[in-house]
Amino acid sequence: MDKANPYAPSRASLAGAATTPAQGSGGAWRDGAVLVLSPDASLPHRCVKCNEPAEQPTRSRKVYWHSPWIYLLILINVLIYVLVAIILRKKAVIAPGLCATHKTRRRTGMAIAWALLLVGVGVLFMAVRDGNPGAGFGGLLVILVATVVSASVTRILRAKRIDTQYVRLKGCGTAFLDSMPPFAG
Repeated sequence: MDKANPYAPSRASLAGAATTPAQGSGGAWRDGAVLVLSPDASLPHRCVKCNEPAEQPTRSRKVYWHSPWIYLLILINVLIYVLVAIILRKKAVIAPGLCATHKTRRRTGMAIAWALLLVGVGVLFMAVRDGNPGAGFGGLLVILVATVVSASVTRILRAKRIDTQYVRLKGCGTAFLDSMPPFAG
């Protein structure tokens, strides 16, 4: 007799369910050049820049985001902007992995930024002591370069948007993004 067993597991295909947060990608997807995460997702233990195995341990980091419209408050007053941005910002905790090469590159960038900052502050103090406005301008310029180097070289990922459903991050390498399933939206 060909009777169906009502207690047998389903024979339905699970191929379409591989991108749900509970299976497959772990709640991480690719949307063009943006990495999309569910708020409780964890990143795979691979370098987010080159997709090589990540060096352990991986530190958790907080990323913040606020609406770009809040930047208009700078035109009124910088202090008001800072207060409103702190109140309205959204936060996500991520743990992006880096391989040994990219960790070394990041540490080197941090060391260069700190060295530039110390040199800039030293030049600024000497310019004030000697009453040399040209050297003071040079010291401020070196401090500005240190800030730009710090912001560009040491940042791993940056938040593009954070809402209740998804965390969208920029700064991942193409190889890492290519290993992620596409975001269905």
